[in-house]
Amino acid sequence: MRKVLVALVVVALLLVGCAQQPAEHKPEVTQTPTEGKKEVVIGVIGPMSLPEGIAEKNAAQLAVEEINAQGGILGLHVRLVVGDTKLDPNTAMTEFRRLATVEKADMITGGFSSGVMNAMMETMAETKTIFLADASSPAHPTKVAENYEKYKYWFRVSQNNGTTFAWDLAEMIDFLRSKGLDINKVYIIRDEHIWTDAVMEKLRPLLEERGVEIVKDVKVPRGYTDYEQLLLEAKDTADLIMPILAIAGTGDVLAKQWAELQIPVLLAGHDLAAIDAGFYEKTEGKANYEIFLADGGVLVTAPPTDRAKQFLEAYKAKYGHYPESHQAYGAYDAVYIYKLAVEEAAKAGETNPFDPDVVVKYLEKFNPENPARLTRVIAWHENHALAWGDEFVRNWISQWQDGKQYIIWPENVANGELKLPPWIAQ
Repeated sequence: MRKVLVALVVVALLLVGCAQQPAEHKPEVTQTPTEGKKEVVIGVIGPMSLPEGIAEKNAAQLAVEEINAQGGILGLHVRLVVGDTKLDPNTAMTEFRRLATVEKADMITGGFSSGVMNAMMETMAETKTIFLADASSPAHPTKVAENYEKYKYWFRVSQNNGTTFAWDLAEMIDFLRSKGLDINKVYIIRDEHIWTDAVMEKLRPLLEERGVEIVKDVKVPRGYTDYEQLLLEAKDTADLIMPILAIAGTGDVLAKQWAELQIPVLLAGHDLAAIDAGFYEKTEGKANYEIFLADGGVLVTAPPTDRAKQFLEAYKAKYGHYPESHQAYGAYDAVYIYKLAVEEAAKAGETNPFDPDVVVKYLEKFNPENPARLTRVIAWHENHALAWGDEFVRNWISQWQDGKQYIIWPENVANGELKLPPWIAQ
């Protein structure tokens, strides 16, 4: 009996000792940054029947496949989902909401068309979805600046905006004048669309400063093809025909008619279609000598970074051709810069590095003093506009010459010299 009592006392003392063990010795349960998350979903949205949307989808798919081959994002598999805007604001809003709420997209990239972008930004604000976007209106970063908490999830990633288009078009005239050409009267042919209104607002005073007269400012609708009458009018009134075209989608028709008529006035401006690698074939070689802005920051023949070179060859290997549109560079970079931001957030100890408010903070760290070097050198200002300049992303002054695209200015990236068509006196 005495032995039993001793044993019970020993057991009781042991239990008391365990109960009094300091709390810090208890094993801790730690939560990993990806606990409960099964995958990362990337959305791409755009006009999927057009080269711009197709290029965005293809480029995003390539980035997703590369990242998955490298182990995903924080070890999670990445899945791509696609939305088609059909260039309609209401359709775009519905598709954006579907990607954000049904597909549970962590980030959406793409866009195209400033009016459509305005609509999608409202849905983005409602769903609080990171949106690495493609559109050129200055109104978009203005929304971020004026109502940061609502619109902070929006970042421009593909090209610069209407203001920088105006700067580049004005500098195009400076460049041509430096080559001995008298450019005093300009005939403008532009999209009947909101984005060109923003360009013209900035371009008019820049031309006035240079003593350049706008002899006519013609707006053309989507699908317009009757350029001949405009070209003949410009022949007798202007020193330069300046297209500002994207939505019209018929820059190839303009180039063909200009060459066939042998209009003795340079065709030099912003023609979105002229940037595409297949434009020369599409115009049956008539694109020769057209001068254009390579917006988006990359030409196939003059990639600005090693990453751009790698991307171009990988794209061609996968799809059999180079990107259909410059929107490809933005979509590809968007997936990678999102990955960088999330990984930096996790490294910094953020509880949920996928939280959109957290991701915004880490995307904002890619500023002009700390850019991300991807296919282009990406940096954002406080209003989430893309940094513009020779060392960042800008619209290179370029020209089609004998079936190839060349950057002819600025000198730090130029790989060709200006050539005039034989029907224009030198």
